[in-house]
Amino acid sequence: MTTSTTTFASSAFAELDYLKTPEFPTENFGNWEFQDADDELRVIAEFIKEKTSHNSEIDPERIKFLYTTKAKKDAGRYIAGYLIARSNMDKMVNDDYDYFLVVFHPAWKSLDSKQKTIQLDKILCGIEIAPGKDPSEVLFKKKQTDSREYTENMRHFGAEEVLKSSEIVDMACVQAIEKAKEDAKKAKNGEVVDANVFDEDEQF
Repeated sequence: MTTSTTTFASSAFAELDYLKTPEFPTENFGNWEFQDADDELRVIAEFIKEKTSHNSEIDPERIKFLYTTKAKKDAGRYIAGYLIARSNMDKMVNDDYDYFLVVFHPAWKSLDSKQKTIQLDKILCGIEIAPGKDPSEVLFKKKQTDSREYTENMRHFGAEEVLKSSEIVDMACVQAIEKAKEDAKKAKNGEVVDANVFDEDEQF
């Protein structure tokens, strides 16, 4: 397995540094659960589509990107986000998107461009486009990870970089959750806090 990549040289990530994860203060947005993330994540997804071979066939315009305040775990470890393949029944109502891609906002906003790219690439590796029974039919599915990670993601960025990135995300999620609990406690005691209080969702 390759342990390094030249496609994503350090200087390449600088192209994404202008992107900033927006804040959604409680006084303006309340205790929100989901917010639109297209402006940031779609740009990174287009970057990944251009720079990688394994995700070169994705169509970011067919993905709805969202921020969430609900943390998720996979195999006992917090993850940056997750992918949902929309069902045919769901698409009968609205056919604008094939997938929902959701990232955990409190942790995501603490990541740099490199970590965001590695993590978004990992989530995008879950996209599986397969032929249906009818020659004209296309099925949009979600692939399962190879153990905890996607092989394509690790092969491109290097196993060490991906595993390190996953640890960074797990730690960022834990810190964000602890901060939210502390802020909730302060709010209960009448202290003013500038943060969104979110729920920890253990199920993935």
